[in-house]
Amino acid sequence: MARCVFIVQGEGKGHMSQSMALREYLEEAGHSVDAVFVGCNYPRPVPPYYEDSFQGKLDCFKSPFFLRTPNKKGIYIGKSILFNLARTFIYLGEVSRIRRKIDAVQPDYVFNFYDVVGALALRKVDPGIMRIGIGHHFYLHHRGYPCLSGRWVDKLLLGLHTRQVMKSLDRVLALSFREEKGSDDIQIIPPLIRRKFREILYNPGSGFLVYLLNDGFIYDLIKLSRDDPEFEADVFTDLSPEIELPPGINLHPLNEENFSEKMKVCAGIITTSGFDTVAEAAHAGIPMIVVPVKNHFEQRCNGVDMERSGFGIMADHLYPGIQNKMMPVRNSEFRRWVGRTGELLLDLMNK
Repeated sequence: MARCVFIVQGEGKGHMSQSMALREYLEEAGHSVDAVFVGCNYPRPVPPYYEDSFQGKLDCFKSPFFLRTPNKKGIYIGKSILFNLARTFIYLGEVSRIRRKIDAVQPDYVFNFYDVVGALALRKVDPGIMRIGIGHHFYLHHRGYPCLSGRWVDKLLLGLHTRQVMKSLDRVLALSFREEKGSDDIQIIPPLIRRKFREILYNPGSGFLVYLLNDGFIYDLIKLSRDDPEFEADVFTDLSPEIELPPGINLHPLNEENFSEKMKVCAGIITTSGFDTVAEAAHAGIPMIVVPVKNHFEQRCNGVDMERSGFGIMADHLYPGIQNKMMPVRNSEFRRWVGRTGELLLDLMNK
């Protein structure tokens, strides 16, 4: 039995979902997860369901994060870089603390879910510890990946970040919607989808399910609902709008049990272009519309890739009637690919 440690980027919920899925695969194979370090930053605290999942093993640390635009629909790139540079000494302190704790645990494997502070901590750990990186971001830099959307400067900055993370890894596992050949430095594996989402039996209903990374999009949903009084949506968010909501818009706090139950009977999903929500919906065969966060290169690429895979459509913004453009999902090859996740993971761990 191998002892494992996770380092999880806390920006967004996708990396957290991946770590929860990975624990399932590891524990099924007889391995254990002994410690989990997760980035915990204002204004996005760790959701309660994640704390419950790793009770007694979770250790929050400060890690770089994006500053949001005033309308909460996008991110500032330049301001975020300057803001996080000013916090360098805070992050370096966290690097030392994480390294000391890993040395105390002495795991067989450390899995880094794309966190740069965690990457720096792994530079000088015991050489007997296998360091494995997991994330969709690595796939964006795999040779031949056809993402031409977004600004070149955003792609450049993301590439710099990815290379910094990769410098501290012995093995890199890139998550992809499609099966394809990897390379010497990047191996391709399926998305990490939790068991409860892999087992969803979808029965389409009349209301839509909404999860948006940036809360400002909710005001677009309100406009959409006012234009179409029959539009109904369950919206998962931390936001409490200061205006009256139309009758069809129901807000819910982030809760994976409630979210997964509503997935089973929704008419379709409207979401920002997070890799993991798209993968979960595609596996269940749920139609979807994705709206990438402004100035977010990775989200734009996810939207392009999602359309190319036949999972749904991408839009720059929400507008009245957009829900009527949803199309059936083509997912038979994708489900077969996801079915190989456990086998491929264990094989790559043992190489």
